[in-house]
Amino acid sequence: MNRREAGQLVGEAWLGSEYRIAWETRIMRRRVPLYRAGIAALRALNAVTAGPTRPSLQVTRWNRVGPHGTTFVMDKLETMTGRTDHPVTSRAELRARTSFAARLARSISADEWPQIIAEYDRRRHGERPQYHYVGHRPLNAESHALMDEAWVRGELPTDKFRAWNITKNDEDGAFFSEFFTHGNARGYPGGETNPGFRLGRIMFDVSWRDKATLTLEHEVLRRSRVLRAKELVKFLRIELVEVFRPPAPASTAPAAKRQDVYTPEVVAAVADFAKPAELRSPTARGETTPDLKQASAIDVANTMQKALSPPVTGQVATAQPSAVAPPPAQSHPTHAAQPPEPPPAAHPTARPAHSPRDAQSR
Repeated sequence: MNRREAGQLVGEAWLGSEYRIAWETRIMRRRVPLYRAGIAALRALNAVTAGPTRPSLQVTRWNRVGPHGTTFVMDKLETMTGRTDHPVTSRAELRARTSFAARLARSISADEWPQIIAEYDRRRHGERPQYHYVGHRPLNAESHALMDEAWVRGELPTDKFRAWNITKNDEDGAFFSEFFTHGNARGYPGGETNPGFRLGRIMFDVSWRDKATLTLEHEVLRRSRVLRAKELVKFLRIELVEVFRPPAPASTAPAAKRQDVYTPEVVAAVADFAKPAELRSPTARGETTPDLKQASAIDVANTMQKALSPPVTGQVATAQPSAVAPPPAQSHPTHAAQPPEPPPAAHPTARPAHSPRDAQSR
C-alpha cells in the first residue's frame, strides 16, 4: 500500500492498517535518538538543580489497564516526589515536590518520552504494537472507577459510555489524544476530576474510531508540537516571575470526606452492566453468587432503579435531611427511559434518591 492509498482509508480501516504501523515506526526511528539525548540533558540539569528530596528523573513504571481488561506497565520519568495520588493544589507545593529540570520536563511532556522509546524497542524486536501515536490514553484502575461513577451519576450518556468501554476494550492505547490537542483538555481545572473533562474524554475517543485518517493523525501530531511550544514559553515566563516573587503556600485545610450512596460497591454493581461481557465481573455474568457487599450494592441499585421516581429538576436528591449536601446538579441524560411515577408510599426513608441509570439504559 502506498501513501496515496493509505490517505483514503477512514476509521477502523486506517486504524488497523499495516501502513499505519510502518508510518508510526518511521517517526519513532527519527525521534527516539533525540529523546534519549534530551533525557540525558535533563538528568544532567537535574543533578545541578535538584535537592535531596527532589525527583530523580529516572524511569518509573506505572500500571495501566489495557485491552480486554489486562494490566500492563507504562514507562515514565519521575518528575514529582510524594504521593502520586495526591493532586498538586498550588505553585508552592509544585515547587516543593519538583526541581527546575523536572518542571521543564513536564512542560514539554518529556516525562512521557520513555513510553515512546519502549514502544520503539518493542517494535524493533518484532513484537506487536502496544501503543500508537493517536487514540485513547490508557487509564489506571482508579481512573476507570471515576469514569464508572460519572456514568452512574448521570454525567455521561449511556450510548457514548458503552461505546467508550468497547473502544478501550478492543484497541491499543496511544501517546496522544485528539481531546488533548483539539478538545482543550488542559483548560479543565482539576483534569479528570472535572465532569467536563470526563465527558470530553469519551466523546473524542469514541468519535476518533469512526473518523481517524492519516491526515487527521498528522494534524494531531502537529498540534501537539504547537501545544508543547506554548507550554515551554509559559513555563519560562512563570519561572522568571517566581525567581523574584516566590509563590505563597496555600492553605492545607483537610478536605471533607464525601459520604453518599454512591459507594464503590454500588458503582461497580451498576457500571458492570454497561461494559462488554468479557469485562463484567463474574457476578454480573451470573457465574458466581454475590458476597455480602456485592449483594447489598446490587440491592441498593435495584431499589433506586425500581422504587424511586426521577427528580423533576435533574438533580440527585439526598436520602435524608441530615445527609451531606448533594452533588452539583447534572442534566438528566435524555437517552435513559424513565420508570412511571410510583405512589408516594413507595419511597423508602433510608434509601438514596433516584439513580440516573435504569433497566433500559443497562
